[in-house]
This record gives sequence, structure tokens and C-alpha cells, in this order.
Amino acid sequence: MIKEIDIHCIDKGRYGFTVPYLYKIEKDSSREKSIRQILDYLSKQKKQYFIKYCGELEEFIIGLHKAKEDAPVYMYENFDNLFYDQDEISGIESFDDLVGFMVEKYQDKIDKQTFSKNYDTKLWE
Repeated sequence: MIKEIDIHCIDKGRYGFTVPYLYKIEKDSSREKSIRQILDYLSKQKKQYFIKYCGELEEFIIGLHKAKEDAPVYMYENFDNLFYDQDEISGIESFDDLVGFMVEKYQDKIDKQTFSKNYDTKLWE
């Protein structure tokens, strides 16, 4: 998952992946993780990972900080090395709250095996 995020964000200049897509990456690599395990894993890495809202996709994505485009790092809330925009995700007071927010938003997509959102149609596939 780390390698895929790095390639997507650094090499390809993209912004990140949705939680269901990160789940699929792990599942396809025989490292299946729950949403909680994905978020916990990212929070414990040496790099900083950011949960940001992608307006064009209308979803939250997880990727790396883009200094020229994102707010300064100090403006984000964080749990270890997992940062999030408190303006987009309000009412989060603990890591469990963050996990609950993401589970509520994305677990049904994972259960339906719809891991990617079509950019044009805005439908999960």
C-alpha cells in the first residue's frame, strides 16, 4: 500500500486513493486489512499521510502532502502520522471517531466490492 501511494502521488503526481481502493490494494496483495487496520498502519509510518476531501471525486482520499497545493501541515489535525482536515471531517476527537467516520462512509462500498469511484459518472464500480 505504501509503495502504491508513493507511485501514485509522487511519480504520477496524483492526490491519493479512497479507503475502498486501499482495501483492494491490500486484499489483492494477500494482506487484507480492515478500515481500522489501514488507518492504524498509515498512522504508524515514518511518512505523513493525509486524508483530504477531493471535490472533483466527491470523496475522501488518502495520499501525501502537496506543499504547493495543500494547507501547511500545522493546520491539520493528526493521529501520529495520519493527518486530516478538521474542516472537512468535523467532530473527530479520537482515533476511534476517525475510524467510525470512515467505516460509516466506506464499509458498504467494500462489502459490495465497489472499490473505485468513476470520475465521470460518480458511481462506485
